[in-house]
Amino acid sequence: MPEEVLLERADGVAHLVLNRPDRLNAIDPATLRLLREHIATIEADPGVRAVVVRGNGRVFSAGADMHALGDIVGDPAAFAAFMQDWHDAFDAVAACSRPTVAAVHGIAFAGGFELFQVCDVAVVADDARLGDQHARYGLFPGGGSAQRLPRLIGDRRARWLLLSGEEIPAADAVAAGLANEAVPADRVVARATELAALLATRSPLASAAIKRALAAGAGLDVGAALAAERPIALAHMASADARAGLDAFYRRVAPRFPSNQGEA
Repeated sequence: MPEEVLLERADGVAHLVLNRPDRLNAIDPATLRLLREHIATIEADPGVRAVVVRGNGRVFSAGADMHALGDIVGDPAAFAAFMQDWHDAFDAVAACSRPTVAAVHGIAFAGGFELFQVCDVAVVADDARLGDQHARYGLFPGGGSAQRLPRLIGDRRARWLLLSGEEIPAADAVAAGLANEAVPADRVVARATELAALLATRSPLASAAIKRALAAGAGLDVGAALAAERPIALAHMASADARAGLDAFYRRVAPRFPSNQGEA
């Protein structure tokens, strides 16, 4: 039986592929477990320097597997464990030290909408259907939309999408900062892979440090955020990658980062 999430690797880029096309890549407990496990594998592989998250088949993801959800609604303990699994999986993607690029086509609703929010960069199909949808069915966006979406697109836009359950067109998603680019559907994976390949040429140490600084400063005022990032900056600027970058700048050549060569 095929795994619910595939891990493919080539040329420094890993692809995490939601692989339940017959169920519109609905996210079930096995999907969440494999997301965590594959992220751990990526973290242990210095050959992976960027990640694409995408769906197999016609869509990115229709959201949670409602069959799995229906069995636990009304059982607070079971539902708390279910939510913890979602948070652990999505937090693992968000905290991945490698840059992550979502390639979103078809539909990204509810949990699928929440999954692409945790990626660093998002490429969406220009005809993609995007939206939280929970409010349409009297449900709560337990995968993180109520916290992440306002931080991505601002409070007013987020409130409308969350309270109405309405969709946001791809062009509006780009304008709002929810996605970086909208491209024709047949170009989504290729374009996301191009962006991931570019990110893979950067210093893995610098990318990880920048992501740690972004996480450390989230929700803080500027002064506190700068204080939180200072030790991260100090540690990175003492690294071999920083020295290699400065040397390349002075010599006007392309840098060769030791951590990209397996030397750091």
